[in-house]
Amino acid sequence: MSVIQPQLPDTQPAFFGITTTTPPPIDPQSMMQRADEVNTIQRMLSDPLSSAVMVVGSPGVGKSALAGLLYNRLLLAKQSNIPAPHYLLWLGIGTYTTLPDLISAILTGVEMPDPSLFLQTPAEQMASLLQALRRPEANALIVLDQFESLLHPETSQGVAGRGMLLLFLDLLQKDLGTSRFLLTSYNSPYDEQMEGSRVRSYLVSQITIPEGMALLQRLGIQALPEELSLVWQRCTGHVFALVLLNALLQLSGLPLTTLLNAPDYQALWAGDVTTHLIAGIYHYLSPIQSALIRTLSLFSEPVPATGIFTMTTGNDPTNERSFAAFEHELYLLMHLRLVQPLLKGQEVYYTLHQLLRQYVLEHYLEGNERRLNGEQAALGATPPPSALPGGPEAQRVAIAEGHMQVASYYQRLASTQCPPRELRRGLQDINLLVAALRHLCQGWHWQDACDLLFKEGLHEQMVNWGAWNTLIGIYTAMLPPFGHLNKRDEGLVYSHVGMLYGRLGEQQQSQSYFEQALLIQQEIGDLKGQAATLANQGELLRMQEAHTEALACFEKALALAYQCGDINLQSIMLHNLGLLYHGMRDFRQAFSYYLEALRLGYNFREQQNRGMVLTNMGVLLYEEGLSTEAMAVLLAALNLRQAQQDPTVVLLENFLGALEEKMGRASYALLCQEALKRQKQVFGQFLGGSRTQQP
Repeated sequence: MSVIQPQLPDTQPAFFGITTTTPPPIDPQSMMQRADEVNTIQRMLSDPLSSAVMVVGSPGVGKSALAGLLYNRLLLAKQSNIPAPHYLLWLGIGTYTTLPDLISAILTGVEMPDPSLFLQTPAEQMASLLQALRRPEANALIVLDQFESLLHPETSQGVAGRGMLLLFLDLLQKDLGTSRFLLTSYNSPYDEQMEGSRVRSYLVSQITIPEGMALLQRLGIQALPEELSLVWQRCTGHVFALVLLNALLQLSGLPLTTLLNAPDYQALWAGDVTTHLIAGIYHYLSPIQSALIRTLSLFSEPVPATGIFTMTTGNDPTNERSFAAFEHELYLLMHLRLVQPLLKGQEVYYTLHQLLRQYVLEHYLEGNERRLNGEQAALGATPPPSALPGGPEAQRVAIAEGHMQVASYYQRLASTQCPPRELRRGLQDINLLVAALRHLCQGWHWQDACDLLFKEGLHEQMVNWGAWNTLIGIYTAMLPPFGHLNKRDEGLVYSHVGMLYGRLGEQQQSQSYFEQALLIQQEIGDLKGQAATLANQGELLRMQEAHTEALACFEKALALAYQCGDINLQSIMLHNLGLLYHGMRDFRQAFSYYLEALRLGYNFREQQNRGMVLTNMGVLLYEEGLSTEAMAVLLAALNLRQAQQDPTVVLLENFLGALEEKMGRASYALLCQEALKRQKQVFGQFLGGSRTQQP
């Protein structure tokens, strides 16, 4: 009996930091439908006292497949006009996914995007998410696949924003209305004995003997029932182990009875059977298959076929014969379920199961002497580097060199596919550059990564677009003990990380990084670096209303800015001092600093800071009751910041929108008209020298 499959859209949305928005492909001919388990999870999600269900279990037991079966069932119901959640979202979590990435993707997916999301505190972001999910007319089921990547991060990036993870785990315990989360993970972070928990766990341990035997038969294994039952027993009902056994049989050509009964193969069934099966598969891979698997192991992110072939051959796979050969072998690996396809946008990407990827990286150079034969060389495949005769250090060197090849691949793509710096509009425009940075760091070329980051202006754009956690992850990969930079850049990066941690509300981490930055900058006599660090530190203190400490930082920074002759930094410091006195309600002093910062900006054509200065000057004038002058300045600020594509202009737009609502449309229009008439006069009054009217 055939199983009806839902129709997936031709194009899937792509979100920054999200590996995929579709479940793993489920072939009804070879995949058990596991109806009882799907029904149980669906009932758990339907419980009005539940907000989330965590499908937990060890790697490879089929958690993602089980979640995918339920997702497909609900999608088919929705397409058949049967009651189902209004929104169905599948979000694959990867090594570098951050919680802000997830929240942004969810809000976009439920058609509640928030342009100012990245300007909000973590608590405010959670409140925005909660509001979107509680809409009774627009409930959602959100599947977060491989949630363990957030709970147990592989990289140093996971250290950043851990407080936000606690906020998200707390959100899952709240009443979400009729919206629900379905998560897959190795384990649950919640206390299973906690009373009143709205997060329930469903343990996936093993499939039953009949299910296991049926799966083996669907995979094409012909054997006696007793043999199939013995296979299930030795694989302990582990789904991925059964899949691996089939792959081993196909690749080796050995009969099942030989693997089960021959003395030479009994070690296969002792201890960690899954790892032993992977080792056997790795041994029997053809040279081309081995090259493809080894290439894929270097990518923690999904990669398209052209990328795999380019990396495997070391150049563009333009030779028709080589392309066809690699495509054929990739298809075989996918058919054996050793390589997993994922849909991103309109293109199919590929990745390895985490257990397989981990094994390959741990045995990267094993069998290297047999990996290259005449046919493989003729097709252009390159073997892994083997500069050293063997051992752990040789393997680390080989993997690092592999990551450098991946970094070069991404840089070549970025040179043709990434928009120029001035035309970028969001994080999707820098995906390839971010990937290149990560692989440069994994290839031990931290200084090259740092140079590329600053050259492309990513340190500014990623801050403006709210990718703070992502940027912290990249920065910390460059710093000791993970990386190494020249002293000037090391001090600068420490300073940037301190600022980012401060914005995330992690003050202890922030202070530690600022202290490291100042220590290095004082040691090498970097006056400009010290000024920038003190400016960042003072800005965080100002936001915490620690006015005395902030003033001390700003005054030191301004003195250093004058000493090193940096006009841009002087303008920023004068603006910051204006903000400080503005917050202290000393309007006269604040306006004086704003005006001085603005004059510097005009004299030296520094526009980036000018828009912010004009905005705050306009707000100050409005607070003083000078509505026409305020509007003249604010409209100029609005035009300038919109022309600069400043993503933070949304705050000014919201302020003006609230003002229009308060005044009424007609009165607001008259005020704008009068302000535009007097705009030239107002700016002449402020910038021409003396002021005739003090706020």
